[in-house]
Amino acid sequence: MYFPVFYFRLLTAIEIICRYLQPEKKFDNQMAKKKKKQQGHYCRICGDYKANEKFSGKGHAQHICKSCMSAMRSGKNPEDILPEPLPMSRETTRFKKLDKEGKSVLKAFITEAVTEYWHEYRQIPFAEGFSELKKYIIGTYDEECGILLKDDAELKTYFQTHTITTINKLLKEENPENEG
Repeated sequence: MYFPVFYFRLLTAIEIICRYLQPEKKFDNQMAKKKKKQQGHYCRICGDYKANEKFSGKGHAQHICKSCMSAMRSGKNPEDILPEPLPMSRETTRFKKLDKEGKSVLKAFITEAVTEYWHEYRQIPFAEGFSELKKYIIGTYDEECGILLKDDAELKTYFQTHTITTINKLLKEENPENEG
């Protein structure tokens, strides 16, 4: 009968830790700063922002500067003009935009990662460990599913909830005779 009290205290400690990890809400009466607007136009061949004078009439609409346009007319391939391939910019997806299947896959990744963390360190992921685990799961989800998740408050809450659930299941599996 002592062990259920222990589990209750452990759950209370976990809830306190999770509240501590919640982001603080800041109320600021100052207005947000405007983003600095990029000057000129973007050339999709060379990947640079250039002044308006560097584009011809058709170049503006096609997003190709004069130098890249003349290089293409002389017979060069657009891939040959680039010194290196353009970096792939990935668009992030918010957690709430995932469908049920995506959330269940994410839940499986969380369960697996938290179980490994628990068996290795024998403690609840906290602060740095929590952040590293979250980054690992976001990276794994990106590799496996091809979706880069945005690290926002909703994802953090989901991660905390399933971390607690997973650790509670692991504790119950270790001590099955303690269940009431």
